[in-house]
Amino acid sequence: MRRLLVLIVTVLTVGSITGSAAASSLRIRTDPNDSRSKLDIHKVITNLSDTTMYLRLRSWDRFRIGHTNDENWKFLLDTFGTRRFDLSVEIFNGMHGFVCVVEAGHGHLIGHRRATRPDRRSVACHLPRGWFSHIDRAVRFRVGIEFSTSRNDRDLAPNHGVYRWI
Repeated sequence: MRRLLVLIVTVLTVGSITGSAAASSLRIRTDPNDSRSKLDIHKVITNLSDTTMYLRLRSWDRFRIGHTNDENWKFLLDTFGTRRFDLSVEIFNGMHGFVCVVEAGHGHLIGHRRATRPDRRSVACHLPRGWFSHIDRAVRFRVGIEFSTSRNDRDLAPNHGVYRWI
């Protein structure tokens, strides 16, 4: 009887863990250390819930806000499946810390929020889902470092192609 009880508890525990993991859309993607920039992308972490679009970038190295004076990150999203990037989320050094700016084609501002720093290698955007109301998780996207100077050691994630599914 005791063995049967242990078996039932084990099955229920594994089932509950598996069920909650399948319901989450949290995705973590890694990128090689392939740029000289302090902001070289190591991980791209995304999650789309009913209320929030979560976008987080983690670099290979620790960085300070001063390292981003001539560099910033930019997500390009294809939300309609047309093979054209129709939305962008830019993360840059603002007056009072990092800022996330969402724009639709041709620079039409949708909105902006302050970014968070989960750790010394990361920056994250917690954006209202209402700004992305017409999308689902089947978004194609890519992330890159943009330079305001003419440096040519760009970093794109993924290196070739695009990610699929936020």
